[in-house]
Amino acid sequence: MKDASSVFDGMNKFIKEQDKQLWSGTLKDYFELVIKNPAINMMAHARILKMINSYGFEKNASGDIIKYNFFKNEIFGVDGSIEEFMAYLRAAATGSEVGRRILLMYGPTSSGKSQLAVMLKRGMEKFSQTDDGAIYCLSDSPMNEDPMCAIPQELRADIFKEHGLKIEGDLSPLMSMILRDQYGGDFLKLPVKRYLISEKNRASIGTFVPSDKKSQDISELVGSMDLSTIGKYGAESDPRAYRWDGELMCGARGLVEFVEMLKVDQKFLYVLLTLAQEKNIKTARFPLIYADEMIIGHTNFSEYAKFLAKEEMEALHDRIIVVKVPYNLSVIEEVKIYEKLIAQADFKGVHISPHALYCAAMLSVLSRLKDSSNKTLDIVTKMKLYNGESVDGFSEVDILNFKNEFDDEGMNGISPRYVINRISSILSETSATCITPIDVIRALRDGFKSNAKLDTKEIDRLGTLLTKVIDEYSKIAKNDVQKAFFLNFEEEVSNLLANYLENVNAFLDGSKIENELGQLVEPHEKLMKSIEEKIQVTESGKRSFRQEISRKMARSAATNSGISNYKDHVKLREALEKQLFEDRQDIIRMTVSTRITDEVALKKLNVVIETLCDKYGYSAESANKLLRYVSSVMART
Repeated sequence: MKDASSVFDGMNKFIKEQDKQLWSGTLKDYFELVIKNPAINMMAHARILKMINSYGFEKNASGDIIKYNFFKNEIFGVDGSIEEFMAYLRAAATGSEVGRRILLMYGPTSSGKSQLAVMLKRGMEKFSQTDDGAIYCLSDSPMNEDPMCAIPQELRADIFKEHGLKIEGDLSPLMSMILRDQYGGDFLKLPVKRYLISEKNRASIGTFVPSDKKSQDISELVGSMDLSTIGKYGAESDPRAYRWDGELMCGARGLVEFVEMLKVDQKFLYVLLTLAQEKNIKTARFPLIYADEMIIGHTNFSEYAKFLAKEEMEALHDRIIVVKVPYNLSVIEEVKIYEKLIAQADFKGVHISPHALYCAAMLSVLSRLKDSSNKTLDIVTKMKLYNGESVDGFSEVDILNFKNEFDDEGMNGISPRYVINRISSILSETSATCITPIDVIRALRDGFKSNAKLDTKEIDRLGTLLTKVIDEYSKIAKNDVQKAFFLNFEEEVSNLLANYLENVNAFLDGSKIENELGQLVEPHEKLMKSIEEKIQVTESGKRSFRQEISRKMARSAATNSGISNYKDHVKLREALEKQLFEDRQDIIRMTVSTRITDEVALKKLNVVIETLCDKYGYSAESANKLLRYVSSVMART
């Protein structure tokens, strides 16, 4: 049994850290803190931005931020949407009018909208526990009001002039009464405390979920009268007789998430008009209540389209900044989504074969893509381009044009939730020890008819796409097996490349090369032609192809310490691999046959299985299944 002392050490450290965070004092003490560290005096949007930036980011050569570490392990393949969100946040954090807008994310189900909102909430909770994220409030305020709001308007201009501190907002009716009745108007004596942002404790995080329109009450947003106290306080307009527990009050100085925002009754949305534009909440019998908070909502595309069509909601249209969150369109990013979701469950002892999740991702992405008007671009090639793969004949400009061709690409198709449900169903089988790409493909196909969202036409379309996935997987499977037959595949390809380049350069220079006997001979035209034929290089086009190869490989050598990298040229890589595989095609075909009786072939097969396990991530079971599959594919060709 492990010693529990280390666990208790961690617990004690946590308790001590909690104690350090229980700062309290007066507004006078707090003001001195702010003078020493003006960064404490932050508005809600600026605090959220600072929290995200605290995780760091990646920049490109031009110095532009391309990845935010806060999102990189949780949300995949929607970098454009994240950048739109961050552009909104950066503008709002400056105190501009953008901070007086509601952020609305729309897109298909399971595209990452609610996940982003949840991440912000959890991030703010954690950030408030740090020194950089320390946040303070008036101790008696149920809304965790900013202590600086107690400073009279008459003094704020001088404070800004002398200390550069900008103060916004006013006290709530309740805090105004407390200041007057309990402290005689001496705002410097108001008690202040540090607090931790917490959704569970309803401190600076609110979450509003729509329910039945007939039964849902506006009090869920703005609070309500506490009828049991009216007799004690004598009037409904007494702020002490009010429940300050609406989600907009709870979210003050932080954020409020509106789940399925546009499904709520219109009267709820009208409340947001004043909050968005003036940072004020209007309740019955009270003056406007100041609330600095970020409103972030999310909804699906159909609800958003209905919302835009309502002319009576024009005022709210103007106060919303929209961020479209489509499905991810990159296969490798889609795989990361599945890996994250699978890691959250307990599927111990089940081996997931290489390319199993990749095949599921290919189907998902293909289902989300639209056929381009460019007839030279088929949907599989489009998938590869979006995946960052180099495809001969297409440039970066082409890819950008393809992505701009449709506004709604990625707004429909298979959701990650469907895929993970189907994969989980086979991972959880009691007899499952490994799942292969074919297992995943079958599971996805078998689930089509039980999916209520899919009609016959869509099922047929997905079936066609699944055939394309199988074709792509067959190529990948053959490639893995073929590589496993080489003791050192990369070395053998590099040797073949060096030989090819030597002959190409001699051909272009009109010179000769030295053979094994030290004799000067003509370039090996048969070797060059044999390689080039694998990728349909014609006799008339061989010189221009060889010139291109020579230039590219020279540039590759210049950036790789003098070593040319064949992977830098997609067509050349394909040609070299095909040349090597063709030389051993008969041996491979015979070895993977299910009717092996030759002892030498069996020994070679065992070496191949070991290579697949050691170098390519297979288990013995999945390697054997791979070989059987490739054997069946080769038997058909």
